[in-house]
Amino acid sequence: MTTLEIVFLSVFLIVAVTGIYLILSSEIKYLLTIKRNCVFAKFISRYTVQNTKKYKIDMSWWEKVKIEDINISSNDGLKLCGYFLHKNDKKIALVIHGYGASAKEMQQYAKMFYDMDYSVLLVDNRGHGQSQGKCITMGYYDHMDVSLWVEYVVKLYPDCQMVVFGLSMGAATACLYSGDKKPKNVKAIISDCAYSSAYNVVQNLCEQSIILNFFPSLFVYNLYLKYRAKFKLSDIDVKGAVSKCDIPILFIHGSRDKFVPFYMQEILYKNAPQNLRQKYVAEGASHAESLPLKGEEYINQVRQFLTKYIK
Repeated sequence: MTTLEIVFLSVFLIVAVTGIYLILSSEIKYLLTIKRNCVFAKFISRYTVQNTKKYKIDMSWWEKVKIEDINISSNDGLKLCGYFLHKNDKKIALVIHGYGASAKEMQQYAKMFYDMDYSVLLVDNRGHGQSQGKCITMGYYDHMDVSLWVEYVVKLYPDCQMVVFGLSMGAATACLYSGDKKPKNVKAIISDCAYSSAYNVVQNLCEQSIILNFFPSLFVYNLYLKYRAKFKLSDIDVKGAVSKCDIPILFIHGSRDKFVPFYMQEILYKNAPQNLRQKYVAEGASHAESLPLKGEEYINQVRQFLTKYIK
């Protein structure tokens, strides 16, 4: 072999090995963070179940209310499952859970709206709970599903007034929906601890995780997701969506949130229209702990916001 051939072969092997490594590391990231029932989603779900007292979740409450199971089909043919609590069908709250969770774990939020005399529709996001879907889409497809849920409700109750509420990933989904075309029935959006950038949240997660940080190049993983999950993290433009919001929106965030960093509330707030935006900071609350920690203060903030726009 000539020296030139050895150089070319060496370069080829380095490029090939690097390419294989980046693809394999991206697949591992996918299996850990995005695939349905992935390791991180299971961890969060298990943590929530083990800390129901901390989050003040009372699963026995579901036995005290009448729940109607509802199924619809997504635009790409998935069965999506929801749960309807009838109270006052003139006022309806659509409640969206977070990453790795399910509708039933949103009990405290369902009760809050139910006690405010709202009917409540809780939904299992695609890739979660009883809904179909092979992966978690971080709001990318979920906000399109929210449009279908709203359409379903409005067909049944054409004179109703609606609020769309989301927690964490569900809050980002609600923010994404805020920039979509909406029927006049949707009067307000409430976002509790939404991320302004899904890419930055996953980047932060990778930096804090020994396992994920061992596999570098989020840039490559982002591109890989387009092939593997039909979306890219960088395509999830929450900040851009709220800039197109045309109804009142309330941003809630815990001041000690590190999972979805507290500064993201201010990014979203500043990008929303000035005449429509409001915010509430839950001092001392970590991620998704604003309602459990603040209780009546939180509920009063939500009530005061909604009474301005839903009668």
